[in-house]
Amino acid sequence: MIFKKLDKSFYVRDDTVKIARELLGKYLLTDIDGKGITGGKIVETEAYLGAIDKASHGYGNKKTERNKNLYKEGGYSYVYFIYGMYYLFNVVTGKENLADAVLIRAIEPEIGIDIMLKRRNKINAKRITSGPGLLTIALGINLKHNGIPICEQNILKNNKDEKDGRLEIWLEDRNIKIGDDLIAATPRIGVDYAAEHAKLPYRFKIKDNEWVSR
Repeated sequence: MIFKKLDKSFYVRDDTVKIARELLGKYLLTDIDGKGITGGKIVETEAYLGAIDKASHGYGNKKTERNKNLYKEGGYSYVYFIYGMYYLFNVVTGKENLADAVLIRAIEPEIGIDIMLKRRNKINAKRITSGPGLLTIALGINLKHNGIPICEQNILKNNKDEKDGRLEIWLEDRNIKIGDDLIAATPRIGVDYAAEHAKLPYRFKIKDNEWVSR
């Protein structure tokens, strides 16, 4: 069955908190270096609100070489390296120069699990995508995917960073609706430095899902 990829109109909306919530139940998929499609259902996200959010890399509109792709319009990726060992994958949202994004924290793996196991050097799938740093390993995402299109409308065929107009990372709507009663909103993880903004309930997760990060 062919499912609809999320298009640009989904990402460029103004309400990033709403987008983070609506991404639960959508599918994150990759097709990296011809090794096969990998991915699964998104079960945990976090919203980051650019210049006004002390937890955001775009707080205060400070633009650096590291965060420049965060300032693209919605429908691009923002990938960064953390703790000297993990790559974290974010979906850029909103208008250009807004610096809003949604961090994908966990997925429930369904597609290409054998490939993911090899990437994680695991013999079973337990928690292989339960956490933002673990899911990028399993999906083959790293810094070379920072700033690439994740929707077809943003593909620039003459861009040397593109793969013949083919998306390497994309999100799909597979008609799974997660009711409000099944969603928990909590403070984000690991942002104690953000003072009062650390308490904002911008982390969304599917209740009782075993793949949510700990």
